Amino acid sequence: MVPSVTAAHSLLSADERAAIAEIEATTSILQLVTRLTGMRFAGIAKFTDLEWVVCSVHDTADMGIHVDDVLDLETTLCSEFCINPQTLFIPQISHNGRFAARPVVKQFAIESYAGAPIFLPDGRLFGALCALDSRAMLFEDPNLPETLSLFARLIGCIFFANLSSVDQ
Repeated sequence: MVPSVTAAHSLLSADERAAIAEIEATTSILQLVTRLTGMRFAGIAKFTDLEWVVCSVHDTADMGIHVDDVLDLETTLCSEFCINPQTLFIPQISHNGRFAARPVVKQFAIESYAGAPIFLPDGRLFGALCALDSRAMLFEDPNLPETLSLFARLIGCIFFANLSSVDQ
């Protein structure tokens, strides 16, 4: 006999249900980001003052970036959001002197990047939603910056709701 959903629901705490919902929602968003960008990696990272911490990934390219990995924030492409919190698209990093020399680019063989800052509803910069690939990409869809920003805003709301429930 298969237990009912109600029985399973009662066996999980509110925090556990929230964590499961967060994982399912962010995984779906990351899959959508890879489809929309044509890139094979999408991830969510949290920023601390000095670190970039991987929260969630969807990686069909096996780029070697995993959940709970930590990098120096200043070495990442996402660190740009601390200076200029606007979506960032780099179709061919090897031809961009500003970004090509960053250690993370060489370490993970990143050739293209698309990213958006994730803000919590209270205005705090939480981290970044990013898509990466070892192939050069053309970002032809004029709606892509806004779409990526909307996904980042949704992720911020999901994380904020779960942070708020933990704080209570």
